[in-house]
Amino acid sequence: MENKNNTFSFNRLFLLGKRQVVGNFSGLLIAFAAIAGSLLVIALLTGYSSPTSLLNIGPLFYVVLFIGGFVFTSNIFAELHSPQKSIPFLTLPVSKLERLVNAWLLTAILFPILAFIAFSLVLLLAYLILGIPIPAGAFAMLWSAKALKIVILYFITQSIFLFGAVYFRKHNFLKTLLSLFVIQNVIGLFAALVGYLLFGTFQFDGNEFVSNSSFTPGMERFFTVTIVEIAKFAFYYLTVPFFLILTWFGIKERQV
Repeated sequence: MENKNNTFSFNRLFLLGKRQVVGNFSGLLIAFAAIAGSLLVIALLTGYSSPTSLLNIGPLFYVVLFIGGFVFTSNIFAELHSPQKSIPFLTLPVSKLERLVNAWLLTAILFPILAFIAFSLVLLLAYLILGIPIPAGAFAMLWSAKALKIVILYFITQSIFLFGAVYFRKHNFLKTLLSLFVIQNVIGLFAALVGYLLFGTFQFDGNEFVSNSSFTPGMERFFTVTIVEIAKFAFYYLTVPFFLILTWFGIKERQV
């Protein structure tokens, strides 16, 4: 008797991903073409005015990667929130884990790969159209250790917008941004209040989180080193699993 795995199947995951890509292919293609076309125009204008400036156009690509990726991620569960499409979507023979993995693969893995390939083609076309010899390191801003760090930052922060995509029913991107703004300010005010209540003063000069001459060496190390290391560890290693778990619970709630 065949033992059917109802939790996870690569075949069902592939079919779900294929359905989502094919079903939204025209819209995705138009969006990608519009963005790539706009970037090409900007690159041509930049290269025409100053050919060497093309070497410094990387930050523009990074901005497009983050904004475009976050918007794409925020709409990945659009079917789930649509009264006309939610029932067919929820009755697909796939598990909650497969819905989560599919959305994560499309937005956190596939999107940045396609974006960087598109950015490279835009840059290559700009050089060819302008007739500028391609200098050494022309694509270093897109395929280098620095670019990898940018992608890792996108990979981490994207998980927050994935949760926003399943949690909010409308205007997911803007509501997620607003939530991040509010949470950041609340945490900042709370930290300032705790610092003031404990030590009477609270300082932040941009280089040191807390600097107070009344601190013992142990306390100063705790606030300037230990807390910073804990925050870095939480950001790099806990953010993605934390928001993926929250997203899974969001899918589970809607599926029930």
